Amino acid sequence: MTQALARVVAGDSDPRCELCSGILKSDTILFGQPLDQDVMARAMEASTNCEVFIAVGSSLSVFPAANTLPRAKNSGAKVIIVNGQLTEMDHYADVVVNSEISEVLPQICGVVKSRP
Repeated sequence: MTQALARVVAGDSDPRCELCSGILKSDTILFGQPLDQDVMARAMEASTNCEVFIAVGSSLSVFPAANTLPRAKNSGAKVIIVNGQLTEMDHYADVVVNSEISEVLPQICGVVKSRP
């Protein structure tokens, strides 16, 4: 990945794989691209069965993925939203933290790791 990023920084906007010549891209979904239905079904199932749902660094405004938060809440999960700004879904949250994610997330992880 480091080599591919270096190629992009050097001006190669579409770096190709040195093995298969396919265009390298991250495993993300861009606006307008279809979601993998199997992945979405697993996300919905996980949100239905979780005890705690933590949304980090998301506007929570892009659907259908944004449906996972209310689904978790309606299934009894505690909901935590960590974001730099308010979201339209803050009313679902048991805890809302509006702060720098890079400062808050390590603290949350430290608390979770210290629990039995």
